[in-house]
Amino acid sequence: MRSLALLLGVKAACILLVSSLSGTGAVNNSGRWWGIVNVASSSNLLTNSKNVQLVLDPSLALLSRRQRRLIRQNPGILHAIAAGLHTAIKECKWQFRNRRWNCPTTHSPAVFGKIVNRGCRETAFLFAITSAGVTHAVARSCSEGAIESCTCDYRRRGPGGPDWHWGGCSDNVDFGRMFSREFVDSSERGRDLRYLTNLHNNEAGRMTVSSEMRQECKCHGMSGSCTVRTCWMRLPSFRTVGDFLKDRFDGASRVVYANKGSNRASHRADPRHLEPENSAHKPPSAMDLVYFEKSPNFCSYNGKTGTLGTSGRTCNSSSPGLDGCELLCCGRGLKTRTESVTERCHCTFHWCCHVSCLNCTSTQTLHQCL
Repeated sequence: MRSLALLLGVKAACILLVSSLSGTGAVNNSGRWWGIVNVASSSNLLTNSKNVQLVLDPSLALLSRRQRRLIRQNPGILHAIAAGLHTAIKECKWQFRNRRWNCPTTHSPAVFGKIVNRGCRETAFLFAITSAGVTHAVARSCSEGAIESCTCDYRRRGPGGPDWHWGGCSDNVDFGRMFSREFVDSSERGRDLRYLTNLHNNEAGRMTVSSEMRQECKCHGMSGSCTVRTCWMRLPSFRTVGDFLKDRFDGASRVVYANKGSNRASHRADPRHLEPENSAHKPPSAMDLVYFEKSPNFCSYNGKTGTLGTSGRTCNSSSPGLDGCELLCCGRGLKTRTESVTERCHCTFHWCCHVSCLNCTSTQTLHQCL
């Protein structure tokens, strides 16, 4: 009996060790806060005396205690978080509209489904784009005066050049990045590979927003002569952020859980870090996306992995690219159908003020994967 108990104990310890090293064995609560995008409505928001949205009803159990505290401390910020998530989801769907994985979402608290439990490229993009979405939306809301605890970034003041000076209202990207780090990263737990990759991808999303800030200026002078310009810093469009992260997705680095070794002088081990799985590759930069496992097969439905497959997806029969029927349909073939589409056409403006249009009907041919 003692031998059997010892054997079972060793087996359990091995399972725990492998789970810790792989980052895939433990229950994963990462990204749980994403669910507020489906439940944030007037019926479950607490408000203060000024009718400013403060916090989701705690009974929803989607936010951690720390996240709820951050929202209470920053009245008005919940709306920005939800708006940032909506923007991130919309951008994700656009960037992957022609891919086998097209960023599917649900109306349940598990917005992105089971893909969040994996450590593949797609998971990396989700963490980066949602973190960037919160950063972007919070920074913009600060400059719009929608959040009580922040305002425009007024740190840049005075002359900036021979014919221009700092002024106006710069988007407060530093506050957005700081809040996103505290709010988004607080949902991560542990010290395993999943924890490190999620934090890395979260930060990559935030850094992308910050690095793409651009200077905007307004001219002043007689008759628009532009003798003096006032300039400020403006957030990039979120499409710019999405394009950048999509490029990083295509060149993402596969990493492993490594230890830098011990510091003999201090007798303390350095913290674990990420390094390329292939030692011949250079280490990922802070703005690179990282992943640790191969993507699942997105061709067919698989309830275990949460993949929906590509059956029924519309494809381009004349394209050799990823949106082409050969690749998108995974070699299963396609079916073709025609449909009539009625659109407004030949619109004319009449003074004043009316627009009249005709209805034009055309026949379109659609190709769908079997």
